[in-house]
Amino acid sequence: MGFLNLSDKNPFAYLDQPEFQIQYKQSIDKGYDYLIFCEGMHCSSCVHLIEKLTEYCPGVSEARVNFGQSTVAVTLAPEGSLAKVAQAISELGYTPRLIGTADNIQDKYTQENRTFLKRIAVAGFCAGNIMLFTIPIYAGLSGVWEKAFNAVGLLLFLPVLLYSAQPFYHGTLNALKFRTMNVDLPITIAMLSGFSLSTWNFINGKGDIYYDSTASFLFLILSARYLLKRVQQNYLAPARMETYFKDQIYECMNNDTSRLIPWNLIRPDDIIRIRSGQTLPTDCELLGECATVDSSLFNGESVPQVYSQGMQLLGGTKLLSSPVLMQAKVSFEKSKIGQLFQDLDQKSYQKSHFVGLTERLAQHLIVGVFSLAAVFAIGYSFVDLTVALQRALALIVIACPCALAFGSPLTLGLALKKAQKKGILIKSSNVFEKVLEIKNVFFDKTGTLTTGNLSLTQSVPTDLSANLKSIILGLESSSQHPIAFAIRQAWADTTPSNSITDLGEIIGYGVKGQVSGDQYEISTAQVTHANSQMVIQVQKNGMTVCHLFFEDRLRDEAPAIIKRLHAKGIQTFLLSGDSNARAKEVAQKCFIPNENALGEMSPEGKFEFLKIHDHTCMIGDGANDSLSLKNASVGIAVKGSVDLSLQYADVYFTRGGLNPLLDLFALAERTRKVLTRTLTVSLIYNLLGGAAALLGFIDPMMAAILMPISSVLIVLTSLWGMR
Repeated sequence: MGFLNLSDKNPFAYLDQPEFQIQYKQSIDKGYDYLIFCEGMHCSSCVHLIEKLTEYCPGVSEARVNFGQSTVAVTLAPEGSLAKVAQAISELGYTPRLIGTADNIQDKYTQENRTFLKRIAVAGFCAGNIMLFTIPIYAGLSGVWEKAFNAVGLLLFLPVLLYSAQPFYHGTLNALKFRTMNVDLPITIAMLSGFSLSTWNFINGKGDIYYDSTASFLFLILSARYLLKRVQQNYLAPARMETYFKDQIYECMNNDTSRLIPWNLIRPDDIIRIRSGQTLPTDCELLGECATVDSSLFNGESVPQVYSQGMQLLGGTKLLSSPVLMQAKVSFEKSKIGQLFQDLDQKSYQKSHFVGLTERLAQHLIVGVFSLAAVFAIGYSFVDLTVALQRALALIVIACPCALAFGSPLTLGLALKKAQKKGILIKSSNVFEKVLEIKNVFFDKTGTLTTGNLSLTQSVPTDLSANLKSIILGLESSSQHPIAFAIRQAWADTTPSNSITDLGEIIGYGVKGQVSGDQYEISTAQVTHANSQMVIQVQKNGMTVCHLFFEDRLRDEAPAIIKRLHAKGIQTFLLSGDSNARAKEVAQKCFIPNENALGEMSPEGKFEFLKIHDHTCMIGDGANDSLSLKNASVGIAVKGSVDLSLQYADVYFTRGGLNPLLDLFALAERTRKVLTRTLTVSLIYNLLGGAAALLGFIDPMMAAILMPISSVLIVLTSLWGMR
């Protein structure tokens, strides 16, 4: 199949100018270069056609269609032209609309819906009025008035023919141009045949006239397509973060004035007053003295954390303490939470195996239905040509595989949204299939089987002076380390010292600073203590003044979760960088076999051990276990920075604990059942409807009425199954 004949006079030539490429170029981690909304995409044939851009347009390396969002993600070769891609999509019969990183796809939906509703309104108005003038003819009107009423019917049909039916013409031209099969071809043939035959009979003054039934037929088909389109937009739209800020109003206090503004109008450097219980709308700097927040979205834990003045808080965290002032650092679109969910939305272009299967099945069904209709029409034409054509057309309309191709992405889209509500962020719907194949689950220890939230258990000496506590708090005031949060929480009634100078943090070592000429350092200590996971030392001018001991306890639900996995026939392992003795102690409490508990393992060692097993799931920290998470069949991050975790893992738990793991398994099993059910319902419907059409029980008009019913049936099956 050759390239399209793309002319030099390209109406989209401006897209190759640097300023437009910068505007629409996606970030490098998206996995593609440009995202294009294709107005007019309505069935699996459209998907099949657009994904062949690599064949039709030179310079296109890859084209991945998201049917649910009516978009195509395009990757260009170095010599590729964005202008030619847009021109090629236009030549294929669709209206291309480029989507920038800050654009809202809902705006594209609004434009498409407006055009769609206009076509439906025109078809419905004309069909209804044609019927009004046709009823008297059916009742016996004849003579001059019959001709006059038929003439009015002809005039009223012209807007349907010239305007409302345009989408079917585009689809038909594509079918003829690219030698493909789609349902637009027989619909266009039926409409033009009905119009031509009616007009011929009107001119000659004899025979039946079908303006009313043909217009009604088009109106019903358009309405069915609009129904599917609206369901796509409502249930397959991206899982955007707007739901976290719905109806949230913030008090903005710029220039000594106070005003209330919605969350999406907050701009960098705005001073906002956050009330207790409110969610931060973007990344902010804390201007108040301290704040207690729920950061569960970003660290997987609901245990509150205490932040001090000058620290950075991420959008999506919730304030639990009294109202404080904060300064917005970026807009929502550039915040970590905005970029995270935009990235998750675009990962949906990784097509699920089941979706690919149903799309191929839909293509085969189109070919099979067309072939059967053609054979029947030719064979039965020797009996009655009119009846043969009517039954063949009814077969093609009622057995349209649109609902078949739509059912799988709808179910998977609902599953992704349901997972998000349960505190499970999933990169791609492929995860559901992989989860059902898991045979071996590997757990990290710290932050996975244990809570990962350190608590201060004791100090040596036991009684520390208020001044020393104040200095330690001052040194840890801006640190994001778990030890700093543990100290701030334990000594919440102590005011941090503000007399520290030369304050600095050395990642992996500790913090240091000067107080009245004395040098203080906080670092890891080489001492041990029963039941303690970590010990730090505080030094003044090189001399140790105290030790602080911290504990990380086992998660309450861990033993029960592992028992449930064993009941499913899944092997469990513990891979830890801690000592062998400690690893085996934790494994024993969790019912993990002793021989499957391995300690003193480096990240590389975990990865090498993982490689010798098949169908693996790694559950661990998003940063420390990145190598294993990335290379496991399914990588699950339960703690750490959410944006960093999802660079390596397939799944991130925003809900604390391991209970979301069982929810993920249950959701994967339910998704498979619903996918199987929708496929079965669709195939049975097409089989029974096709047989009824060929036997003459269903005419083309009835088929047009039943066609949206099949779509509703698939939608209800998916919605009920994923409720």
